[in-house]
Order: sequence, then structure tokens, then C-alpha cells
Amino acid sequence: MTDKFITADAAAAELAISRATLYAYVSRGLVQKSGTGDDPRRRLYSVHDIEALKKRKSVGRKPKEAAAQALDWGLPVLTSSITRITDGHLAYRGQDAAELAETATLEDVARLLWQCGEFDPFEDAKAQPNAWEPELLALTQSLPLTERCQTLLPFLDSGRVTAWKRDNRRLWPSASALLRGVAAASVNAQSSIKPLHLFLAEHWGVEDKEADLIRRALVLLADHELNASAFAVRVVASTGASLGACLNAGLSALSGPMHGGMTSLVELLFDELERVGNAEQVVEERLRRGDSIPAFHHPLYPNGDPRAAALLPHLPADPSRDDLLRVMLETAGQLPTCDVALVALRRSLRLPRGSALALFAIARTTGWIAHALEQRQDEKLIRPRARYVGPEIS
Repeated sequence: MTDKFITADAAAAELAISRATLYAYVSRGLVQKSGTGDDPRRRLYSVHDIEALKKRKSVGRKPKEAAAQALDWGLPVLTSSITRITDGHLAYRGQDAAELAETATLEDVARLLWQCGEFDPFEDAKAQPNAWEPELLALTQSLPLTERCQTLLPFLDSGRVTAWKRDNRRLWPSASALLRGVAAASVNAQSSIKPLHLFLAEHWGVEDKEADLIRRALVLLADHELNASAFAVRVVASTGASLGACLNAGLSALSGPMHGGMTSLVELLFDELERVGNAEQVVEERLRRGDSIPAFHHPLYPNGDPRAAALLPHLPADPSRDDLLRVMLETAGQLPTCDVALVALRRSLRLPRGSALALFAIARTTGWIAHALEQRQDEKLIRPRARYVGPEIS
């Protein structure tokens, strides 16, 4: 939902604080303000930030409640230098993701996230491209995308992919082999040493201009801080499991309908929109049935998902899609997430159904590897405690 703003008096009342304390929160970056001029009476304050502060204050100094809240869009629970989400912006190691998407490739982002420096793991891996057995591809082609990738991961043509306690220079080529392997498995094709967006464009039979849209999407989806799949990867990495096992965990989490599987729900929404031909009617009927409108509004982006904003304007015009975006903004004040943008890209380029999830999995593999490598350096087991609420011992 787009962020709403209220007056200083209303904000102070919501938080049960003085206006002076409110201004202190603003100066510390805890509450966003709008409006110009020196007169505080002309300024308004973010409802989203105020609600977040209220939630934080309700937990207070109770450690058990604080720990529980941290696992539900709460306070940070792990340190990381990979990705930062703040003030509606997404940045990879201090570089704005939307700006990187203008020119960078996924390989460029991988080198950045993996901190390769002058070392180029993709150049090193050119001598050993992944070779998929045609028989194995045939056996797995009917599997869902994530399961197909998980099945083929152990068959990568590299003896180093399961090695873990090694110097990063030994792991980077393995990481690039895994990334190429996931890309190949995602589209059920033999691997290639071409840049990944060109490999996908060639496989899908799209032109150079459309290949650039694929490149842009891959960069924008490379990582998203400590989401469900990245957290799953880090938990597995903390046990000392192999890099391939870490990706297996990430793929499992991605498959769920509240994560990467959200793209399938968006596809159904677009199918319905195409069948009915009227966005207002589709939204109204869904709401009357008690159904949700998937992939609109992101808790971390009250003013809109920057990944969607960096991709949707570059797609070919689509009056039906634009009408849906307008209706959702006007009726619910909600903006699209990256899932809507990926499905819109898939449909605009007439890619095979399921390609939105394929793009998601390929791109996010880059970030998963970065999280696994970072967690490996920590050398600590991630092992939270559970707050028991079951029956007592009789």
C-alpha cells in the first residue's frame, strides 16, 4: 500500500509520545516525514513507520516476544554486508540495484556479491561448461521447475561443487558452475558459456532488445536480503553442508506460493483478466469472493517495490495490464511487486509458461551463493530456540 501520512499531533498521539520525541525519531531516521518549509505544522509523518514503531514498542524489553517478532518482518537477526533494503531502495554491497540493472549482467552482480575482486570465476569455468546427459534431461523434463533443478544439481560436470571447506578461489568456479547448472536445468537445456541472459534469450528465441529485458530482470532479482529462501540457505550453510545442499534448501523455499510460487498465482490473475476483459470487474469479484489480489503491496516497500518500478516501464505497452495497475492503485492504494513484473515480462515476450519462476530461480541463485559464502565465514550454527506452548508434563 502506498504510504499514508498524518499530522504531528496525530502521530504523537498514536505513539503516546511528545512532539519533541517525535521530532527526535525523525532525526534518527525512524519516521519519514513529508512536506517542506520550516513550519512543523506543515509536515506530515509516515503511518507505515509509526505502525512499525508501535509494534516495536509493544514488544518492549521482553526478550521472548522480541525474538518471536524478529522472525515476522521484525528487527534484523543476522549481520550481513550483501544487500540493504532501506527507504524504498534495494542495494547490493552499497550499489543501487535499479542503477546496476541499467547496464550490468547477472555475472557482473555475481562477481560483486561474491566479492571476487579481480578474479573472474566465469572465465575460469569456461573450460568446463556443464554437460547434461540428454537422457537425464528427458527423465526430469516433466518435473516441476524447482524439483528438476534439485534433481540435476548433483550431476553438474564439476568435481568441486560439493567441496566446502576450501578457499574462496576454489569455491568461486564451483559457484559459477552451479549458477550455470541451475540456469540450464530451469529451462531443461544443455548449459552454455554465454552470458546467462543471452543463453536464455537464445533458448527462448527472443531478439536482442528482449534479451536486454531478461538481463534487467535477472539483475533486479539477484538478492533480497534475508528472505525465506536466503534464510534457509544460511541455516543449511551454518551446518557446514555443501554449496549444492545450500542451493537445494533455497530452491525448496522458493517453490512455495508465498515466495517464488507467487508467480503462478499472478499468472492466474492475468488469465482471469484476459478472460473477463475488465480489471475493475476482476478485482471486485475477487474481493467479493474473499479472494486476495496476489503480489500487490510489499511490507518492506510502502511506496512500491523498486524492482517492479525498474522493470515494468521498459516492457511493451499492455492496456490490460496497465488497467489492472490503475485499478489496484485507485481502489486499494497498492502497487505491484516484482512477481507482477516478472509475469508481465513473461507474457509480453511470449515466453513459455513458468519462465517467470525460472528467471526468479536463476537470478536468486546468485544471492543464495553469496549468503552461503558469507555464512561460511561466520562459522556459527544457526540454532534458535522454540517458545514451548504445549501441554505440561503430567
